[in-house]
Amino acid sequence: TSRESRMPGYHFFRQATCDFSQVIGRGLLGKVYKAHLPTGEVVAVKLLYLMAGIDDYSFSHLLEELMSVSHKNLVRLLGYSFEKEEEVLEYKGRAVHGVNIRRLICFEYVPGGSLAHFLSDQNLGLNWGVRFKIIKGICEGLQYLHKVGIVHCDLKPGNILLDDGKIPKITDFGLLPIFLGSDSGFGEDSGHRTLKYTPSEDICWGGLSEASDIFRLGVVIKRIVIGTMDYSSIADMDDRECVEHVHKFWRKRLQEIRRYPTFEADCKQVRTCTEIAVACMHIDRRQRPLMSNIIYKLYEVETMGDHPSSQREQGIHDYEVRRMSLKELEHITSNFSEKLGQDGFGAIYKGKLEDGKVIAVKRFDERMIKPEEQFERVVDLMRLKHKNIVRLIGYCYEPTKVPVPDEKNPELYIWKDVIENLLCYEFLPNKSPDVILNDGT
Repeated sequence: TSRESRMPGYHFFRQATCDFSQVIGRGLLGKVYKAHLPTGEVVAVKLLYLMAGIDDYSFSHLLEELMSVSHKNLVRLLGYSFEKEEEVLEYKGRAVHGVNIRRLICFEYVPGGSLAHFLSDQNLGLNWGVRFKIIKGICEGLQYLHKVGIVHCDLKPGNILLDDGKIPKITDFGLLPIFLGSDSGFGEDSGHRTLKYTPSEDICWGGLSEASDIFRLGVVIKRIVIGTMDYSSIADMDDRECVEHVHKFWRKRLQEIRRYPTFEADCKQVRTCTEIAVACMHIDRRQRPLMSNIIYKLYEVETMGDHPSSQREQGIHDYEVRRMSLKELEHITSNFSEKLGQDGFGAIYKGKLEDGKVIAVKRFDERMIKPEEQFERVVDLMRLKHKNIVRLIGYCYEPTKVPVPDEKNPELYIWKDVIENLLCYEFLPNKSPDVILNDGT
């Protein structure tokens, strides 16, 4: 048995991963497992697929270089190990003497999962501010890699992890080139890499360059920006049409948030990020922007979204309040089936959001309905966040029609125009409904 290592070997991590049972990811080069060290530390271990033709010196030299890389938006490489062990295995009915090569790479453990998971989740709940932070972090991480001479070669949402604070960390950087030269089948004609993240020059002649990384960055940014939109709906649009379509989508979405404090600034960020994405995906690699230019544009629009709160010292803050439809609130409250209380203004009902969060929904009596302008002033007042103020989560002002029996013919109904006023609050299970019912509205 021969072994070279900057960390414990295969048998140690076999025990730390419960016999490699805790799979947390899989990619082009191998599977990733969660490992619990005796010290209590949790790490991620990638067990590489068996590949012939990899030079041991080149492997260890590359890993030593990558271990020196350090940036807040890159997953830290903690160590590596490779072992060669002679084994006798049965093959086609006869015993064959061979060498089993086990290569392991140890990374810091990032608990939030991959960006791919969030992009595929229809209820991901990432607002624009979080999306912009993720885009900026990815760009800063990639810029650092290029500055130290490392080409990622396989940038995609599955290789971008998010920590608990939604800070992005790029992983698997710089590993692919050494395996492209092996007998692994990952050559220039390989179909293993995700084609939608691969520029045409890579498909034609397997180019590995910063320009290729920037193309992939463009696809990633585009995926983040479009959110829950159907990607295929914009695939055939030209650049300008795509930018306008995405900008219009986000402008409408942000308008649904009452008194959004940085509305125009965030709409500008959406446009800039979409423009960066389509520029990065230019078919001519020479026309793609440099990372320095991308970072400059992001910094330029980032400052537009900064807005200090004049009431912060008093512990009072503005926050986003979403405008909701009556149909949505009927679903959340199971058609207003669970009543919590009643006062002279209206009734309060228990509701449950898609993420499982319980809320309280106050529905005003018809005689207490306020005109839209007056109701919006109530919403503005309730948007203030303070430790002593019940948090407002959403509101509804919606004209609708209800059937009313005809006085002359009770069997006949007449449609009557009514206005629905509703306010949605955080649910306080240990508080009386009077806390919300007596909110001053």
